[in-house]
Amino acid sequence: MRGKRVVRGMSLITALCLASCASYDPVVKGLPSALDPSGPNVRKAEGGDLTLYVEEYATPEKSQAAFDTKMTDEGVLPLLIRVESRAQQGYEVKASQVVLRGQTPVKALTPEEAAGKAERSAVGRALGWSLIVPIIGIPIAIAASATHTSKINTQIAQDFAAKAFSDGTIVPNKERGGFVFFELEKGRKDLSGLSLEVTARNLVTNEDLIIAAPLPTASFAPKADTAGKPATEHRF
Repeated sequence: MRGKRVVRGMSLITALCLASCASYDPVVKGLPSALDPSGPNVRKAEGGDLTLYVEEYATPEKSQAAFDTKMTDEGVLPLLIRVESRAQQGYEVKASQVVLRGQTPVKALTPEEAAGKAERSAVGRALGWSLIVPIIGIPIAIAASATHTSKINTQIAQDFAAKAFSDGTIVPNKERGGFVFFELEKGRKDLSGLSLEVTARNLVTNEDLIIAAPLPTASFAPKADTAGKPATEHRF
C-alpha cells in the first residue's frame, strides 16, 4: 500500500512539472500566409526587376504570434522579408547577403542562434520547481523538467529553421521569403535609423543587384531590469 502511495506521489510530481514547465505554441504556424504590402508594418523597395518587402516582427504582439516569445526581450530583432522577381533571368539570394545597417552594420544571427535566445534553461526551470515540490521529489522534478525542456528546445529550433529565409534562386515571376534575425542593440526602443540591404546575383550576367529598404516604424520597450527578483520567477 505504501509503495502504491509513493508511486502515485511521484507520478503527481512528474505530471505537475510537465504541465507547468516549458511550452512552445506560436499562433503563426510556418511562414505567415500573406504579407500586406500596404500594411503599416511593411516597407517596400525596388531595384531593377526585383522588389523587396520588409515586415517587422519586433513589436510584442507580432513577435509573440510568430515565435511565442517577445524576441526583443531576448535581444533579437526578427524581420520577415520577401523578394519578388519580374526579371527574365534567375537571381541567387543568400541569407548571408542580407545585411542590416544602422550607423554601423548590425550582427546577423543564424536561425539556430535566434532559437537559442528563445529557449530557456532546463536546469534553471528544474531548480525553480524544486523549491515548491517535496524534497523527495527534487530528482524526479529535475529529470522530468530537463527531458521535457529538451523536447521543447528541439521544437523551437526546428520552427525557427523552417521559418528562416534560406539560400536559393528566385526564378522569373516568382518570390522567396522568410525570417532573418539580427542582434538587437541593448537599450534600443525602436527601429529608427535602420535599413535592410539585400544583394542578389544575376545568374546570367553574374552582376550583383543591391536593394535597400528602411525598416518600418515600430517602437517597443526594452526588457525590464530583473535584478533582485526571486530565482523562482520563470516565464514558463
